Amino acid sequence: MTRAAIVILVVVLFLGGLLFLLRPETPSGTPRERTFDVSIRDGEMKPAEISADRGDKVTLRIDSDEPMELHMHGYGVKQEVEPGQRAKLRFKADLTGRFEIEDHETEEGLGVLQVRPR
Repeated sequence: MTRAAIVILVVVLFLGGLLFLLRPETPSGTPRERTFDVSIRDGEMKPAEISADRGDKVTLRIDSDEPMELHMHGYGVKQEVEPGQRAKLRFKADLTGRFEIEDHETEEGLGVLQVRPR
């Protein structure tokens, strides 16, 4: 074996090992229960973006400083939210894509739900 072939083999093995150790998180094959604590203050949702995988059962636990009707575009689900009371919005993430979360009454965008394919 030539010296160049040995160097190439070592580099390939090193890069393969790095890829194995640092591989991105891959979603598991089975749906999960996902719960997110969402806070809405002065018309801003924190966290501003939440994500799940297709098939996950999602629960948003929402508290807000103002009364509103929270609406999840694409899913057609809504939830009344009152200040000082934690509301829950539950749904199955069966559609993939980016979906706006808004105050349904004012149509103000608050945040985004990202649903990745499995």
